[in-house]
Amino acid sequence: MALTRRHILALFSAAALGGSAATLGGCKIVANADLKAAKAKSSDEFDANAYVDKLWTSKVLPDFRNRAMDVDALLQQVAQDPDKAGQAHGHRAGDGNPWTFEIKGEGKVTAVDAASRHAIVTVEVQTASGARKIDLQVGPVVFGTALRDALSFIQFGDFVNQIQYAQVSRALNDRASKDVRESFDPKDAVGKTVVFYAAAVLSGDTITATPVIIEPAKGGKT
Repeated sequence: MALTRRHILALFSAAALGGSAATLGGCKIVANADLKAAKAKSSDEFDANAYVDKLWTSKVLPDFRNRAMDVDALLQQVAQDPDKAGQAHGHRAGDGNPWTFEIKGEGKVTAVDAASRHAIVTVEVQTASGARKIDLQVGPVVFGTALRDALSFIQFGDFVNQIQYAQVSRALNDRASKDVRESFDPKDAVGKTVVFYAAAVLSGDTITATPVIIEPAKGGKT
């Protein structure tokens, strides 16, 4: 039987459909629930505390010792041009986020609020514009992501997802609080002169910082 044009078109259509089916047959269709489970598994397998432990002594503390800027000088630059100061001395986790800085300073402890687990040690430092109070979060509960965001070698793209990135921030805060409280006792700190290294966003009248080091000032009252 001679094939008509209609028969030929029908044969080509069937072949095309068969090829598509074969192609689809070689693919694995993953449901949204499976994708979520895979992401959760990758987050569960990630050990943020171990990650921070590897970096703490080798990178985090040396970074603060070497890069932290005197808070008085930094405040003057921020007052003149926040973005210029941020580009020169700060770091931020993506456009639209605030500049976060590694700061250092020396001052007298004027208050300690340890009524909750979010303990605060207030240090008064002398600046060009007068005395300025810095609230140091000594924990054990520490709020915010300033510590993670101040470190230029920790980037969101280094992690599988937002969950891991957040876990690293929490682990950094926990490690900072642990180290600070092991070497500094806030109980009888009022009136003592200390040196601190901390991460902070320098905007607004109140400066709340996450310290990685608090130590007695040389020649100061301890």
